[in-house]
Amino acid sequence: MKKVTFLVVLVFLLIACKNKSEINEDSAQNYSNLTPLEVVNKRMNYFNEHNYDEFIKLYNTKVEVYTYPDKLMGTGSDRLASIFKKDFENKSVSVQIVNQMNNGPYVINHEIVTNEGKETKYISIYKVEKGLINSVSFVREF
Repeated sequence: MKKVTFLVVLVFLLIACKNKSEINEDSAQNYSNLTPLEVVNKRMNYFNEHNYDEFIKLYNTKVEVYTYPDKLMGTGSDRLASIFKKDFENKSVSVQIVNQMNNGPYVINHEIVTNEGKETKYISIYKVEKGLINSVSFVREF
């Protein structure tokens, strides 16, 4: 009986993982025709609309989030949810692009993020491949 239960749980987990990766692949197909600059600008629009569901589709499910230059803050969509979802739900956050440049898969933004009236300046470096943001590095004063 334990073996059967284990197999059922294993099959369920495999199906769940497959479905999650299919969602990400579908998002990549939806955005793969966009340039990296267009993907990042869509991100900014969804950010300001507080549209978390569309916002998260622009990221690879295994996205890496860094504090510049190489301090890994976390990986994956769950990490992004812990950073952004509450502020999106509260509609307390917005972003303004001050300056922007791109080179190949990289988009570099000078941004001002306002959260509950407090402004924070960032330099954000996005790496976009196949229509999805694969990594982002944030440079800011602490």
